[in-house]
Amino acid sequence: MTLLRDLRRLGTRLLAPLAPVALAAAMLTACGGGTSQVEPFIPERVIALGDENSVIVDDGSHDGFKYTINDRRGTVAGKCSLLPTFVQSLANLYGFVFEQCNPNSLTPKAFIYAVADARIDDATTGLAAQIASVPNLGKTDMVSLMIGGNDVIALFESVRDGTLTRDQAIGAARQRGRNAAALVGTILNTGARVLVITSPDLGLSPYARAQALVYPGAEGLMSELSFELNGNLRTNVEPNDGRNWGLVLADDIVAAMNKLPTSFLTAPSSATDAACTTASAKDCVITDDTTTSTLVSGASTSSHLWADDRHLGPEAHNLIGQQLQSRAVNNPF
Repeated sequence: MTLLRDLRRLGTRLLAPLAPVALAAAMLTACGGGTSQVEPFIPERVIALGDENSVIVDDGSHDGFKYTINDRRGTVAGKCSLLPTFVQSLANLYGFVFEQCNPNSLTPKAFIYAVADARIDDATTGLAAQIASVPNLGKTDMVSLMIGGNDVIALFESVRDGTLTRDQAIGAARQRGRNAAALVGTILNTGARVLVITSPDLGLSPYARAQALVYPGAEGLMSELSFELNGNLRTNVEPNDGRNWGLVLADDIVAAMNKLPTSFLTAPSSATDAACTTASAKDCVITDDTTTSTLVSGASTSSHLWADDRHLGPEAHNLIGQQLQSRAVNNPF
């Protein structure tokens, strides 16, 4: 025992001066790891599933519009690559492009199967239908997934309109989260890697604030629905060992931006108002011609948490995209 203790002390003194990488390598060797390392997963395709937060709408020019602020200033083609959404950030990590944002006619290796207005269990646009539409989904694919926001709004509106009780809506949100988790398991069973992105807390959205004027408690109810759906999604994925899927907490990012807007947004920073006057973020644009720009007075591409009453602005997409890239690189895929 004395010899073992002395060896441990000697090892501590020898390893202490090493740089972190060298220390890690030494520890791997000491633990029987030899010189082997976990090789990073490099996909052959990026697949975007979910709702409109992952959609780019192509008008035929391969320079499409996203459900956030669209920077259409200047004359150079490829404006869709400005202010990238989080799925574009993931594709950019591997040098991939989506066909819907491909002005240079490269071979696309990133593909959007997400559908605008999708809800988890919808027979036509829901997650099961999206998964079934992906050809040859398998072990060379990296899948990103954000879904649930439209479910939260629909469940809230059912309570507001009297077709569901509050308890029924909360129960439905929990079940939809579990259903989404089961479908993530379906993806994992193909061998694909999955990055699950929680939906924003829609109780913090301009839509919730507006609804609270006619339905007191709207903000709290939508926050609870968001919490229950996200919580049941993130805790029910099987297998839940982190080897083939990663989690990005977009709801936490949005909550932090809402609490400390001046730390994340430029003046006049706003976490409560929509940056655009349009009914849909897809039509939210800033242009050289101020008469066709749809941003509210004083707003910029970096001043608002929300692009419209329920979709995130570019700064939130940027922060979510950074975490998405980090999970893609650092998860032990």
